[in-house]
Amino acid sequence: MRTRVPAVPPRVALAAGAVGAVLVVLLAGALMGGWRPFTAEPDVLTFGPGGDLAEYTLFEGQCARGELASGGRFGADADAQCGTPHDVEVVASTAPIGEGRAVSYPGEAALADFGRAYCAMYVDSDLLVPASGGVDRDDLRMTAVVPSQAAFADPGSAGATRGGREVSCVISRGDGEPLTDRFSVI
Repeated sequence: MRTRVPAVPPRVALAAGAVGAVLVVLLAGALMGGWRPFTAEPDVLTFGPGGDLAEYTLFEGQCARGELASGGRFGADADAQCGTPHDVEVVASTAPIGEGRAVSYPGEAALADFGRAYCAMYVDSDLLVPASGGVDRDDLRMTAVVPSQAAFADPGSAGATRGGREVSCVISRGDGEPLTDRFSVI
């Protein structure tokens, strides 16, 4: 006796095939390293003496040229107009603890957690436009830039324009290509 297998409705087969195709494309992109969605889990870099970025003088709303990676530098010579090709844009910044208060360093992990949480709020907010200069927001990378222990301990000597305890949210393109316009709503 033969067991009869029920036929799969064409709509179900089509939907399953579409889901499978999307998963294959996403997996292939992730494995090739060329696809990285604008994630709510920002990367973190430190600035100041002993930090990832030896020099960091950027402020909220500023665009700049330079590599946003360990060993990168963002001094006065990195400044760029947001309407011209640039590598990064500072979309938000705040000081979790004011510079006028004498407090001990909360630790790199605590500042990294604060920076990730603070910058993650901007990922899906109305404070960033959905697309700018032909680049979609999903093609961006968010990085939280937090002070090193030395910059936090002596905020005036860190060389930061707005202070050595500032935490900044910095966007760049996930593919490393330059941005050509502003993403922050100012």
